[in-house]
Amino acid sequence: MKSTEKQLENRGYFSSEIEIKFAEKTLDELIELLNSKSAIERTVSARLIAKTKNPKSISSLCLTLEKENKLYTKIEICNSLVSYGKKAIPELVKRLSKIGNNQHKHIAKTELKKNNYPLPRDIIARTIIRIVKDALPLLIENLKINDTQKISESIDTIGYICFYDKKEEVMLNLITCYENYSENELIKWKIIRAMSAFKESEKFLNKEYELIKNDRLKREIKRSIKLVKQRNVGK
Repeated sequence: MKSTEKQLENRGYFSSEIEIKFAEKTLDELIELLNSKSAIERTVSARLIAKTKNPKSISSLCLTLEKENKLYTKIEICNSLVSYGKKAIPELVKRLSKIGNNQHKHIAKTELKKNNYPLPRDIIARTIIRIVKDALPLLIENLKINDTQKISESIDTIGYICFYDKKEEVMLNLITCYENYSENELIKWKIIRAMSAFKESEKFLNKEYELIKNDRLKREIKRSIKLVKQRNVGK
């Protein structure tokens, strides 16, 4: 069923006429509006903040995103953060796995049938992949910290970025992480998926296939090998 105008507004959606009413607001006033009780006002402020190009708003946008529960407002905040490019990356990376509850907590029971990389479920990861490779150095550093949830979402983000913008040198960092967390099935599963991004990963995957007992992980290895072979055809 199509949403009513009132339902859309409750989710933070607004028409272009409303934006005009806020066009003369200063940056400080727009940042203050991020705390408005009105979802529409929060959405408008996020969009207009992006137009100021002032990075001092990045932290405020992130703090608002942490507590925001309206769909269109969240989308606009993420759009605004993406507009700042690599300037937003430090604030985003440190919030991986910290917003929402949609992240994988266990290995997915069903296999991905498509020949592409799965879109990360974490809202911050989804935002970072739109900024792409500028985030890789900090994401790689995340693999070394003592926070398995953040590591898990960092792997998803690294895998997605590298799948569409090959960075073969990143593979060794993932292998080191795999070895460090050899008892963590979720992290191993995610790294096995990430290996589909690297043309040189086939040897590693074949070796792990012989060692691993978990049937779900073995099927994921097969899928990654299949993707590597497909993407290397004719290269």
